[in-house]
Amino acid sequence: MPSLNINKFLIVERANNQYIYYMMTVLICGLAVAVFIGFVLRQIRASRATAKWTEINKDKPTTKANINNVAQLADLTAEEKHILEHTCKKFTPRNIEYILRDEAKIKELFKQEYSDLIANHAKEEKIALFFEMLYKIERAHDNITMITNAKAIPLGQKLTYLDAERRLWTLTLERINEQGFIIAIPTSFMENEIKPAPLAKFVLTFKTEAGTSYALLTRVVRYEEEKTGKFILVASANSTLTAAQRRASKRRHTETACKFSSVKIVSTSKTPNYEIAEKKYDGKLENVSTGGCRFSCKIPIKQGQYLNLEFNLGERGPYQAIGYIVMTTKSPDGKDYILHVKFVDIDISVKNKISSFIYDYDN
Repeated sequence: MPSLNINKFLIVERANNQYIYYMMTVLICGLAVAVFIGFVLRQIRASRATAKWTEINKDKPTTKANINNVAQLADLTAEEKHILEHTCKKFTPRNIEYILRDEAKIKELFKQEYSDLIANHAKEEKIALFFEMLYKIERAHDNITMITNAKAIPLGQKLTYLDAERRLWTLTLERINEQGFIIAIPTSFMENEIKPAPLAKFVLTFKTEAGTSYALLTRVVRYEEEKTGKFILVASANSTLTAAQRRASKRRHTETACKFSSVKIVSTSKTPNYEIAEKKYDGKLENVSTGGCRFSCKIPIKQGQYLNLEFNLGERGPYQAIGYIVMTTKSPDGKDYILHVKFVDIDISVKNKISSFIYDYDN
């Protein structure tokens, strides 16, 4: 009897092993198929990333597949994808995947959609969603045109340097040659004693139109004055370029007068109430986005304070927003204070006006 029980056990065990081997074979085959499909899809995407593919397909009509690919690249929500589909259906652009590579064409196409929204008195929420979609499209454009080599930085690019006294300096990339990076610098920077010393390493930062930030780690080779009287900084050709985190919103440089007042929080509830002081001070708005701004003034206001800002955008305004000072720096000449502000209370209609100003869509 015991030998029979052992035989039965062996038969059952053999059957179980065969089942396990079968399932493992199915699983391995499934994984192999998935890997193969993934490889094929990557090859397709890679082929579409080439200049040859875009040149061949740029004049073809936009298809649903093109829209799906762009929506995936830009990580659009279902609502944002619907706006993209609606725009492509209405204005029938050439291949939207090709247009994604051309910033001017992106702006031109979606300006038509924006004008249509305004003409049809669209709700502010829908206009805000449109701008969110547009910014994601721009970031997708930035991803596929990412600068990976320092020598590919466009000539004329404005570069920012933050010195030891937290003063922001704006420098300009003039040219790139065998000596390295030739950077134009202001006379006041040349005369500044705390500028980076020859052979010292330092960091320059800059941003693309869509808001991608880059940090350029380089070394001073020398300073010199050209025959034209212009001062330049020659930086090492062996420089390292790193892409930094993108801003949550696109911003635009401007130089316009503004007014600001101190703000006191009179409620600590989930929705705080703000008490705006009557006295107003003069400032100059330097850049603006839907998420915040930077402006200069004569008053040494420290970070951590709230204020109310009144400003115009071009010939439109005034608009108002309450913000929180996240950082205070000094101007290069040390005469002004630069306030970096994050908006904490701003009407959606004002956000939309800022967006239309940034994209220059109201002209």
